[in-house]
Amino acid sequence: MHRRRLILSLAGLAACPAPARAHSYRLGDLAIGHAWALPSQIPGEGQAFVPIVNNGKTPDELVAARSSVCGTIELRRNNRYDDPPLSSFPLEPGKPLPMRPTARHLRLMSLRNPLLLDQRFTIILDFLNAGEIEVEFHVEETPGG
Repeated sequence: MHRRRLILSLAGLAACPAPARAHSYRLGDLAIGHAWALPSQIPGEGQAFVPIVNNGKTPDELVAARSSVCGTIELRRNNRYDDPPLSSFPLEPGKPLPMRPTARHLRLMSLRNPLLLDQRFTIILDFLNAGEIEVEFHVEETPGG
């Protein structure tokens, strides 16, 4: 079982472009991949993405996120903003949690300034069991781009 988790983790990191591999984090059993955000398209709003893999034996959850660049951050399943935000993103052992445009993402609301290409900012991710970690996000058109 450990071998399977290792293979899944390495596969997730290998899928990232080379520069992105250096931009990753660990928090206990959680592996956090390249964190990025799209340039602002809608005034006052943005989207951020961060792949996460739980390499532990027990489930965890991403329950909240916060940043000084915006007023609030919602956990979203897709771009249907008429649906209510999620209360958490479950992190099952050995199962990657991908994020991408039009699918699962962090919705940044009440941005203090537009997100501009090549900008960097931090978001604090809050996990139910693992605790908090501050992660740097890069504003890019595509991950690693």
